[in-house]
Amino acid sequence: MTTVYWDLTSECNASCRYCSAARSRRGRVASPTSPGEAPATLDRLAQAGARRLVLLGGEPTLYAGLPGLIRRALGRGMQMGMATNGQALTARLRAELLAIEGLSINVSLDSFFAEENDATRGAGYHRRAMRHLCALLEERRRLRAAVRVTIQVTLTYINLPRLEESLLRMAALGVDGILVDRMRSFSWQSSAVRRLAPAPAGWVCGAERVARSARKLPGGPPLLLNYGNARLRAALGEAYGYPGDPGRVCPGGLQAAVLDASGWLHPCRLITERPVPRRADGRPWFRARPVRACTPAGGRFLASPYFVEFFNFAHSARVYERISLCRRCPHYEVCEPCPLDVVDHGERTVAECRHLVEHGLEG
Repeated sequence: MTTVYWDLTSECNASCRYCSAARSRRGRVASPTSPGEAPATLDRLAQAGARRLVLLGGEPTLYAGLPGLIRRALGRGMQMGMATNGQALTARLRAELLAIEGLSINVSLDSFFAEENDATRGAGYHRRAMRHLCALLEERRRLRAAVRVTIQVTLTYINLPRLEESLLRMAALGVDGILVDRMRSFSWQSSAVRRLAPAPAGWVCGAERVARSARKLPGGPPLLLNYGNARLRAALGEAYGYPGDPGRVCPGGLQAAVLDASGWLHPCRLITERPVPRRADGRPWFRARPVRACTPAGGRFLASPYFVEFFNFAHSARVYERISLCRRCPHYEVCEPCPLDVVDHGERTVAECRHLVEHGLEG
């Protein structure tokens, strides 16, 4: 099943310190998708075989035609989800969204504790997000609406110390699940922002705290870990009975795509954030241009040279030559390191594995 992550608009009403989307908007014209263009784009995605659509941004709730677009996608047989910071989930919008059966709403909230959350997402974020989230959950209960509501947590060194307590309190709100991802750091970020990302030992510690929290919630909402290699997941399974399946689908298998706010389709968001990977002959791997979603080519984007060349790059031997150590690992066949991480960072892709081998989960 192909999933498309659609940056429906480049506008946002939050100022999260580590946001890569904000950087990608800087210095380029990325106008919001027009109401007239969005339906045609949606139809092209359906024609191409997209079966799951996740609306992102920017902030998708700032898009005026949001409810109508969601209903149109569901009418095309797509599964529908949206990620929101919750700042603009007004009473009117909540009522419209709760009337759409089959929708999944994911609210970004890094901590149950305001001082931790607002340290990375900005003053007042926690108060507004919690007010709208709690209202959404209460109205859903009262209306018995068939809408799924979850929370997205980005792990940083600020929310790591009390992560377990924070997750358990979030679960008590009555959400359907909590997804924990890690903050990605990039060279263009300031040193102060990059320091928000824990070292590999911190990622392992965070994963363990997710697994411990999940064990305390038997029959409760699932706590999903959206990062980690196969060795880490195997260790969590052995120690805590934590499920090993990752929450993220790698675009390298042509199972996902990113549609940016300017209307261009890409096989991976990191393509716009990293130096262009090059082949052995020095040429960039993607000589072909991206595909414009609202054009006829958008209905065939998975077969385009841009996507096919990324698939070939992601699965080439050269991608993994810098982590040949992995080939001797018993978990190699079920491990999926990010191809762009591998090419850009080499040894950093196996840092968590090295920590586990040397120190274990408690190291």
